[in-house]
Amino acid sequence: MFPKKTVILFAAGWMLLALVALPSHASATVSQQDPATISIDTFSIFENQLSARQAHVAWLAAKEEAGMQATIAYIASVNGSTTKLSMIHENFRRAQSNVGQADSHESLDAILQDFRGITLAFREETSVQMKVSNGIYGDLRQSMQTALATSTSVRSLDDQYWDTRMKTDFADFDLLVERAHEMLTAFRSNGYETTPAQEKLTEITTMRNELATALRTRDNPGIEQAHKKIHAATIGFAQSVRELRMNVSHDTSIRQKIEQGRAIMTRAGMVNADLHARGLINGAEGTYVVAGTTQLAAATTQLDNGNPDGAKAMLQQFRSTVQSLRDSYRTVLVKEDLPQTTAQGVLSVAQSLDLTAARMLAL
Repeated sequence: MFPKKTVILFAAGWMLLALVALPSHASATVSQQDPATISIDTFSIFENQLSARQAHVAWLAAKEEAGMQATIAYIASVNGSTTKLSMIHENFRRAQSNVGQADSHESLDAILQDFRGITLAFREETSVQMKVSNGIYGDLRQSMQTALATSTSVRSLDDQYWDTRMKTDFADFDLLVERAHEMLTAFRSNGYETTPAQEKLTEITTMRNELATALRTRDNPGIEQAHKKIHAATIGFAQSVRELRMNVSHDTSIRQKIEQGRAIMTRAGMVNADLHARGLINGAEGTYVVAGTTQLAAATTQLDNGNPDGAKAMLQQFRSTVQSLRDSYRTVLVKEDLPQTTAQGVLSVAQSLDLTAARMLAL
């Protein structure tokens, strides 16, 4: 059969890119915006887009299903029993039919959980029948490879996955550039010198062609390299923009740090959901996210009530929570054998938590 982790440990997620963005509710009339109120932070794109993840799961499931069909045919050819294999195969097809109906990451997670149990049962029964019928694994492997190479469904879903991935990656990249342009326009309209940041943004914009070439040729190493370059450039852009904010008011600075804290708590919540689905966390991480979110809400209340010192004190409590959550993720990385994409996601959030803690110390 396929390598153990082909479907079972699938997790959609590509290199994390950082960007600086306007709030989602920002006015279209950027010249009227006050740059001091613009939320500046880095956050990820090309990660967990539902449509791309759904297309990827559909493609992987088609490969698995084609392999199951080939396995059943081979077992029958060597006079093994296919009754149980056929029943398991039918269960897989029922689960497979749900992929196109999934409307959330949670529903996809549930489908993948079904796949995990079904494929395990199919592998175990295959091993039994291969032993009973003296099947030859080399012949079985060849039958499966032929089935995959000739399956029109697998080829079609492969094309659909790449088409979806290309569209979502481009949409996210273009949104990054659009929001960054809007931000710099707002700064210029308020008298800020934006040349260094504009140079960084121009550098980012030119990287679209490299990303497009890698996507069109389905070059995963090339896509990863393009993502890394964009990631580095967007961090540089974020740093340039932050240098424009030397005159931001004290209260606004506190409010920004609260928003940054909320952003990292949201990311941590997503990572926790992935780890929980894999049975890899014991609940402490979720407790820290709840505590941190509560502390941020309290800091906002203090600030709204005209008590910035109270808000700062609450953010120092939040900083302690952030450090505890960071350490917890580091423990998970050391102790657990995580799939590469999951490990990258946990590491990225742990690093962001470290940066968040440093920002809170600067209050």
